[in-house]
Amino acid sequence: MKKPLHKWENPLFFRENKLDGHNLALPYGARDKVVYGESKYKMSLNGEWKFKWQMGVANQPQDFFCPDFNDGEWDSVSVPSVWQMQGYGKPIYLCSSMPPQVSTVESQIPKISHEKNEIGFYRRKFTLPESFDGRRIILHFGAAKSALYVYVNGKYVGYSQGSMTPAEFDITDMICEGENTLAAKVMRFSDATYLENQDMWQFSGIYREVYLVAEPETTVEDIYARTTLDDGYTDGILDLTLSFSTGKEVTCKVSLDKKEIFKGKAGGELKISHIVKNCRRWSAETPELYTLTVNLYEDSRCTVKKEIRIGFKRVEIKGNVYYVNGQKVIIKGVNRHDYDPDHGWAVPRERYYQDLYLMKQANINAIRTSHYPDDPFFYELCDELGFYVMDECDVESHGVRRKNVPGDNPLWTSAVIDRAEMMVLRDRSHACICFWSLGNEAGDGTNFAEMKKAILKLCDLYPIHYEGDFDLTKSDFISRMYPMENVVDKLVHKEAITATLFDNIANALAADNKDVPKSAFDDHPVIYCEYAHSMENSLGNFKEYVDDFEKYDHMTGGFIWDFVDQAIHKDGKWLYGGDFNEGWSSFYFCANGIIAADRTPHPAYYEVKQVYSNISAEELDVERKRVRIKNKNYFVPLDYCCLEWTVTRDGVPTESGKISLDGIAPQTAKTVTIPYSADFKTGEYILTLSYRYKTANEWHKSGDEISFNQFTLSNEKADPKPREGMVKILSKGSVHRIVAGSTTVTFKDKKLYGIDFGKGNILDNSLFLRPNFFRPLTDNDTNYFNFAPMFKRLNPLYLWDITSRAVTVKSFVIFPFCGSCIVNIHWFAPFAGHVETDIIVNSDGSVNIGQNMNSPILPMLRAGVRLGISKEFKNIKWYGRGPEETYCDRKTGQRIARFESGIDEFSHRYMRPQENGNRTDERLLEITDDIGNGFSVSSDFPFEFSMHSYSQEKIEKAMHNHELTKDEYYSLCIDAKQRGVGGDMPGTACLHEPYKMHSGNYSFAFCIRGVKAGE
Repeated sequence: MKKPLHKWENPLFFRENKLDGHNLALPYGARDKVVYGESKYKMSLNGEWKFKWQMGVANQPQDFFCPDFNDGEWDSVSVPSVWQMQGYGKPIYLCSSMPPQVSTVESQIPKISHEKNEIGFYRRKFTLPESFDGRRIILHFGAAKSALYVYVNGKYVGYSQGSMTPAEFDITDMICEGENTLAAKVMRFSDATYLENQDMWQFSGIYREVYLVAEPETTVEDIYARTTLDDGYTDGILDLTLSFSTGKEVTCKVSLDKKEIFKGKAGGELKISHIVKNCRRWSAETPELYTLTVNLYEDSRCTVKKEIRIGFKRVEIKGNVYYVNGQKVIIKGVNRHDYDPDHGWAVPRERYYQDLYLMKQANINAIRTSHYPDDPFFYELCDELGFYVMDECDVESHGVRRKNVPGDNPLWTSAVIDRAEMMVLRDRSHACICFWSLGNEAGDGTNFAEMKKAILKLCDLYPIHYEGDFDLTKSDFISRMYPMENVVDKLVHKEAITATLFDNIANALAADNKDVPKSAFDDHPVIYCEYAHSMENSLGNFKEYVDDFEKYDHMTGGFIWDFVDQAIHKDGKWLYGGDFNEGWSSFYFCANGIIAADRTPHPAYYEVKQVYSNISAEELDVERKRVRIKNKNYFVPLDYCCLEWTVTRDGVPTESGKISLDGIAPQTAKTVTIPYSADFKTGEYILTLSYRYKTANEWHKSGDEISFNQFTLSNEKADPKPREGMVKILSKGSVHRIVAGSTTVTFKDKKLYGIDFGKGNILDNSLFLRPNFFRPLTDNDTNYFNFAPMFKRLNPLYLWDITSRAVTVKSFVIFPFCGSCIVNIHWFAPFAGHVETDIIVNSDGSVNIGQNMNSPILPMLRAGVRLGISKEFKNIKWYGRGPEETYCDRKTGQRIARFESGIDEFSHRYMRPQENGNRTDERLLEITDDIGNGFSVSSDFPFEFSMHSYSQEKIEKAMHNHELTKDEYYSLCIDAKQRGVGGDMPGTACLHEPYKMHSGNYSFAFCIRGVKAGE
């Protein structure tokens, strides 16, 4: 490394005059009420700051930090914020590459462009309140990226890197009476950028809260409450370490839930051990917290009070199984970026409530802080609500991880250790912490071994995770990302894994496919730190993963990638990488959430909710009316919920009731009797079991559903009614009208022109009925072209688009048959084989449509038909699976019932327009106008359908939702099947065998009937 010109170019220089990490408990007076984040000894500096942005490091404003500097022409920005969201510079989204301002040439690292770097200069004035008089003044920056210089009253205070943990400075000697001047300089890029190359937007600024704290001369600088349980998991063990700011001896009193556990003299450091008999144990299911209070006294006067909440739990690995409080728990987790669509990394507090409430409602019990420590408030809420948190260090060098960054390079050793220590010192007393993670996608090397040593020295309670560990000396887990089916099979059966040639090629680009010897399974549990990649229309075969977790004890569980889309909301539009003219980008790869950026759930969210549920029913005995209810919780009985059961006949409820689930202990099952009548006639009888909360709390209402199960009780088909009437064929030239009662079916130029059930034509001729082989490609369908969407038409799947567009009639024949009229159409469809449609007009006025499709070579996307529907028919009712979108490999979270929707609500908007809105396992579809006239679609076998205001061509072409313009008709697709959406790998379908559509023959049929209002 050449001699650096600036501090921000030197990996060995990452802090100056910065205080060590510590618990962030605020000081209070003896009688002050403790409210999180509020104290009379805390002064917020959030709000409006004067701001100047510049490109390039030359010609910086001189003496900008001096009190008399004229900032009258500077702009104003709010703090906390990222400056790119306030109109300065451009956001950059890259999922694995370094930003172009940072060199990736190994011999040049670290090298940052001086011309293209950005600097933000900040200034504000403040005056201390009287309550701060005579006390030490600590300046706190919650987070700033990527390098921070701090000045007070014209004097240099200090420097900080490590942008996801606080930077604190003692500024007592720099404060003056009256008005003070605080100034900061923030570099967008620095050598720290090499360690902060996470899959997220690249922002910069001061984006967590800034405040001052006034401490007495002798105060409690750090509280470390090391809590665990005894070997019987009954008694709580508290080993408390208090670090004081001076060696002066003071009186210290410690209380736990207002019960004094220590009182005596102390100075410098105090260690206390205390046993809590038969303690309330903390878990994600039972987030029991105690309040620990520390008071210091001088001359019998309380000089400071500090308070934190703690929980007693024990986390351990025994053999190859992960345990919490003596129970083997399944991690039903999700990765979460600390992100807001309007504010970037400056996440408003209400978002934390919203996110964690949504997680609890979806039965999620664990969070990985991908890939950096979150705002401190996040951990407070996780303590309170109950989540197992994997706290991850802010180390990711994805774009240069194969270039010894940090690797074994001593240039980076101190920096990565500092990042680990700052995280642990801040968070180690939180009840929610259950894992430490060394970072993400940063390669391997001895620096990670040094990080592990540093963490265990500060807190040895929790296992260490690191997915990039190739020799399993740093990680206590066999950690995998996005394992393919063959790898999953080896992991669940504890078989040795050897990286293939393809794996090693992938490792050079973006992966960490490693050898796993069979012996590693003896003492390493398996965990998926990222799995079930939820990139827009995705999360296929999710249930299969969780089935493995429940079946095999060494399978700890995993963290879905990920929780929330990272779209930017600007001027009413939802934007992604490349939308800011910022150069090379990873485009829409930032949309991986099970919820949208505005926190609207995607359909995948409901799949997670159902599959992650801790209640299930199995082994229904239809005749004896018995079913086994299983409590999959580890620590609580099912007393908190009740069972509401309903029997439906063809979707119409016939009887219902409630059953108590009280007394079903954790990890046990109980057989209950469902008192339905069992008087089954013809029709489909389904028993639905709905598990609902009895009472309300802060994140759910009384009666909210936890999950459900369904069982078919009987399904006897009724005999078909005899058809009456007659069919007439009226032909004139190329126009053929087939009349059966009030039904008229018209063909013109060999195309289905109209179906009129007596209330007008239901069809719109802008889209004639035709075979359909294509769907607007999902991100997983798009595959590697996600990274180069300008070349996406090279994807072989577009052959089906060509086929669907180019379909033409090859032969057209009309003939009467047994009282009906059959229209047989043979289609020419390039890349498809034999394609034939029969349209049968029956004497009762119903219309049967049957289709046979063949793909001799290529796997198919879908097998179905599409047709245009007149726009007055905008109301949709269906009997089948719903209410949300489903696909053959993602439908567990939706039930069989009757549903209705307007056309505008029926589709689902992903960030990038693509295939959406499909419904599977349908029995009956009705589409009507506002009066109630229209038509129905039914079949002897379950079918799939979707209906849109946009043609699939428009959906396929658009890159953003705001680019879509509605058609003058609705596009109705009726399918025998669509292939699955996949989700094993990022942006790659990787479909499991049951969800593929191989080349071959596909046949299906359905019946269209008129629907009249009032009938």
